[in-house]
Amino acid sequence: MTMIAFLAASSALAMQAAPVPEPGSRPDAPAIASLDQLPIEQAAAPRCALAFAMAIRWRNAGMPAGDAHGDLDAGTAREFFVRALARLIDDTGMTSAQVASLMQAEVARLDNEAGAERVAAMMPACRVMKEAAGL
Repeated sequence: MTMIAFLAASSALAMQAAPVPEPGSRPDAPAIASLDQLPIEQAAAPRCALAFAMAIRWRNAGMPAGDAHGDLDAGTAREFFVRALARLIDDTGMTSAQVASLMQAEVARLDNEAGAERVAAMMPACRVMKEAAGL
């Protein structure tokens, strides 16, 4: 299952479930509709995690946008993705359903030619971030 498919499935399941607060979530957690609303310290890793997921998705689908990212390791990218989103939950108090919804909105913004250019521009810094994380 791709990371994007996982997000879609987890979000769909979360919407069907009764609203039960997740452990560690805060009722006063801000409603975040875009990573642009977060400080750069909180937004950078999730942006890179999403860039990795999109690049791998495009590559696996044989789309030209994924061609430049052929050497990106899906396993370490997935681990970075999980860690980045877990930290976002910890830092903001958002629930996993809220984070999944946020990521789906970001996917919608990036899944086009302009988004592919943005991902390509971010990728060098994101690769450094992933390497610095030991992945």
